[in-house]
Amino acid sequence: MPTKGNTRTKVLLLAFLTLSWTALPGSEQGNPEHQRLSMALQQYQRIANSGGWPSVPAGPTIRPGSRDPRIAILARRLATTADLESASPEFTEYDAELQAAVVRFQSRHGLEQDALVGRATLRALNVSAHERSAQIRRNLERTLQVFDPARPSFVLVNVPAFEVYLVRDGETAWSGRVVVGETEAETPLFESAIKSVVLNPTWTVPRSIASEELLPKIQKDPGFLARGDYELRNSDGSPTDPAKVDWASLSRNVFPYTLVQRAGPLNELGRVKFLFPNEYGVCMHDTPKKHLFAIDSRAFSHGCIRLERPIDFAVALVETEGWTREQVDAQLETGQTHAIQLAEPVPIIVTYLTAVVDETGTVFFYRDVYGMDR
Repeated sequence: MPTKGNTRTKVLLLAFLTLSWTALPGSEQGNPEHQRLSMALQQYQRIANSGGWPSVPAGPTIRPGSRDPRIAILARRLATTADLESASPEFTEYDAELQAAVVRFQSRHGLEQDALVGRATLRALNVSAHERSAQIRRNLERTLQVFDPARPSFVLVNVPAFEVYLVRDGETAWSGRVVVGETEAETPLFESAIKSVVLNPTWTVPRSIASEELLPKIQKDPGFLARGDYELRNSDGSPTDPAKVDWASLSRNVFPYTLVQRAGPLNELGRVKFLFPNEYGVCMHDTPKKHLFAIDSRAFSHGCIRLERPIDFAVALVETEGWTREQVDAQLETGQTHAIQLAEPVPIIVTYLTAVVDETGTVFFYRDVYGMDR
């Protein structure tokens, strides 16, 4: 039984990144990723013009060892995109060879690599060659806008892949999983520069969240603020006693207070946040909700970017300021809020690539989580 994970996906994406930032801005000839996407487009157009690949009919989940009349069709489908070496008519059982091909397909499409051909995998299998060609075409222009040889060090967040990369002097120094904004609160796409790393941050709750999401909880449970380690502040910023507030009189439109969550294990920003100026009020930060990183499609936040291994990322950034892992850990242990300013801010690019190609020509597709390809 193939193991779960996305190790191959990560390795191939790192290879894709390493080659891509040697591109000349606006130059197709100097942009390796653009060239590979162009070649992939030709490949998928040839498949489409030849009739495409067969559609795998709906049905119960195909599991290891299953005997299913759709297995021969599944094999032909996977062979069309070289996930399976060849589609022998002898495929009547979902054996180890075919499972490995499915896992390869799943890794190329941002799916859980469990070798189960369920609804999500079936849906990806049945996206037509014409649709995949159109998806590649949409990403050709995006690649020209992202990479710039004058910017050898930067942070790249690819929203549809739910991944972040730290590139330093043209080499990938760190990478990890992220949670991005849900479809009702999309993470915006922009460029900025990380200027500071804040250890043990406090969280000033945005008014919309405070009045729409937290106020009903406070009205139902007076102890909510104390248990969450929140401080209530008046409009002038001074602390006030929650017990003296007539909570029943407040509403979404009437909320003259600010909620500030103190630094600590309950803080929604976790133990570290990364600040970069932008008009959207978005930052990157830790989160106590670690279970979300086990989910393949990680669109759950209000727009900010949550990191799975933020301390490692923080160390990778602040080591240029003379900070060691031991010093970072020691500062975190104090519980005191401390901001580390970066002498040279690190560019950050939040982008939207739903199709990328590695140096071997392997094509990766990601779900169009925000519908931008449409």
